[in-house]
Amino acid sequence: MPRLKIGEKAPEFNLISTDGAFFSFKDHLKEHKSWHMIVFFRGEWCPAERDFLSALQADIDKFKALDTHIIAISSDEIDRLKELVENQSLAFPVLSDNERRAAKGYDIFVHGEDAPYADHAEHIEPAIFIVDDHGNLLFQQLQSGPFGRPTPMNLRKTIKYIRENLR
Repeated sequence: MPRLKIGEKAPEFNLISTDGAFFSFKDHLKEHKSWHMIVFFRGEWCPAERDFLSALQADIDKFKALDTHIIAISSDEIDRLKELVENQSLAFPVLSDNERRAAKGYDIFVHGEDAPYADHAEHIEPAIFIVDDHGNLLFQQLQSGPFGRPTPMNLRKTIKYIRENLR
């Protein structure tokens, strides 16, 4: 499968949120005419991911000031994600992609049993996508391991840069 191309429509997804609601990205885009930062993360079991999500939460108002909503997705079971949301007091949607349908649509790396090193069973690896208010992909960053994510500050700089340089 080829990587997504900048400027094309971001893949739609329908997942369950930790509040028990059905979450449709297509419907969410219609309701929230803003940019979206879709954050795929390994799971609640990963300390690096918990730190990253906590940092996003700490800066949530700065992302809101840039008219950018955060959506987080993991292949963890919904009960584990509910615990994460409660423990971290996360105020953005956290969705379960247990069957990895959204991850497949976004061509996320999966650490599988065939991986060259052991790492907490099979799971998705980190990725970030920035999508405009029309559902067009503006930025993507994919990883094959837990470290190296851009900081929330660098993500805000990226959003500002893209906004200032849109054609």
